[in-house]
Amino acid sequence: MARSQRSISKEAPRAAELNVPAVQSSTRRDEAAHLLRQSLLRGDLRPGQRLKEVELTAALNITRPTLREAMGQLIHEGMLVQVPYKGVSVAEFSAFEFLDVANVRFALESTAAIQIAAQSDARGIEQLRAALDVHLNAIENGDEVEADMTHLAFHQTMYEAAESPLLVRIWPLIAARIQMAITVDQAARRDLVRDRDLHVRLVDVIEDGDEAAIVEEVRQHVKVSAEELFALLGDGSGG
Repeated sequence: MARSQRSISKEAPRAAELNVPAVQSSTRRDEAAHLLRQSLLRGDLRPGQRLKEVELTAALNITRPTLREAMGQLIHEGMLVQVPYKGVSVAEFSAFEFLDVANVRFALESTAAIQIAAQSDARGIEQLRAALDVHLNAIENGDEVEADMTHLAFHQTMYEAAESPLLVRIWPLIAARIQMAITVDQAARRDLVRDRDLHVRLVDVIEDGDEAAIVEEVRQHVKVSAEELFALLGDGSGG
């Protein structure tokens, strides 16, 4: 038996010999998921709202299987929820969940910011400033959806610019929750001037390199902002 197994393994084709198509970097599912995310950020789809497949397939000009794949991707990310016998709805994000995400973000982003500041050259801070410039341009143009998307991209850059393999791996696990947090925050208090000032100050403090000041600035940026929103939402029900 062992000899037979060895023989089989020797005859197995190598990956380079397999006649399979190349994986495409972008698909209709990805495009549909991207458009659904934009609708969530714009507020076209509200927390708790049930998604209607007939309307969405017509609006996006895609088939039902493609729509279901796109919705499955957003369900996996936590932006949509599927309830048995009731279909798919937009996730509801409570103020308590908002605080929970903020606590996790504070730990992760403090670490990322400190590691960026400690780099021997300015490569990390340059990446962060480039992401900040893109975000500030979106704010200046008054494009609220683009401002939200570049806001998320700025924080992704923090995780990547720290050059920590673990932080890079963690980002996809928390990105959807941060995106939902941004959506809730902006729906409750749309203030692009405050948004601009918070991010400019954060990058300035990271570039200055004082570790205690960095931790305090990240705390203000993430935890204090979440606590303010928690008080603003009042009953903790979110939305």
